[in-house]
Amino acid sequence: MHLSSNRVLFVTARVLASIVGVIFLVAALMKALDPVSFKEQIAAYGIFPALAPVAAWAFIIAEVALAVGLIVNLFPRVVPFLVMALLLLFIGVTLYGMSIGLGENCGCFGNLVHRGPEQVIVEDALMLIALVFVTVVLWSHRVQALRTRLAIVVGAAVLAAAVTGFSARLPVDDFVTQLHPGAHFTAWPVDGLYGKDLNKGTHVVFLFSIDSDHVGADVEKMNAIAQEEKITSAVGLIIDGTEHLTTLMFEYAASFPVAAIEPRFARPLYRALPRVFILKDGKVAATWSGLPAPSDVVQAIQSATR
Repeated sequence: MHLSSNRVLFVTARVLASIVGVIFLVAALMKALDPVSFKEQIAAYGIFPALAPVAAWAFIIAEVALAVGLIVNLFPRVVPFLVMALLLLFIGVTLYGMSIGLGENCGCFGNLVHRGPEQVIVEDALMLIALVFVTVVLWSHRVQALRTRLAIVVGAAVLAAAVTGFSARLPVDDFVTQLHPGAHFTAWPVDGLYGKDLNKGTHVVFLFSIDSDHVGADVEKMNAIAQEEKITSAVGLIIDGTEHLTTLMFEYAASFPVAAIEPRFARPLYRALPRVFILKDGKVAATWSGLPAPSDVVQAIQSATR
């Protein structure tokens, strides 16, 4: 008698496989929508950094294919083993990251969710145990409509590649970063900001990098926003360190005070720079990817202060 013929065991195995599949699918989607960040996280480990872009794409597509394979029960003797191998790889990479001081965030869910390495290892271990149970129960289960299931998996992998390739054009910054309406500024420490309390009042905040090829033009546009008559407070936050603050004030003639935010706190806030947001008493009220028109900022401020 095959274990899969037991209804309770079969349903339990399929539920566990689907749960692991959904977790992998969500994680892959978060990375597909921000592949640049995922590439940077891979490169940070220092293992063949030149191959980081290829590795990022490969992991995203593989995760999607395996996740959907678990959900639709494709090749129950193969897919769970491949997912377990991937989980073991993730555990090994996490341990290696801890050994070289990269234990702050695994990057499993892109920049949206930050988890410590210990939590990641425990979660991966639990999924490994679940998949061992799935494999044992479903080992002798015969799958019907194999071609249909395979077509779904291949289609999902192709869609993952398309989403990754066109992610920069998708307006999903509020969805895949920690900078979104409702977020609180107190979570992002800054240095060099004097005479401004961003946790009180209404402020327009520019998040940008002085290393941008078009920083001069960007600062000009920021000045136009900051000098709008109905905007009473505008602040810049650069991700490059306090040593660049003087350069911004004198070389680029920023007409607004500028502070620095540590890269480790700044990176989860954007997919691309600059980003602009409004703070109302320390809470994000509106965001833009890129530099908006001054009139749009004024309108958003008026809506936030009603």
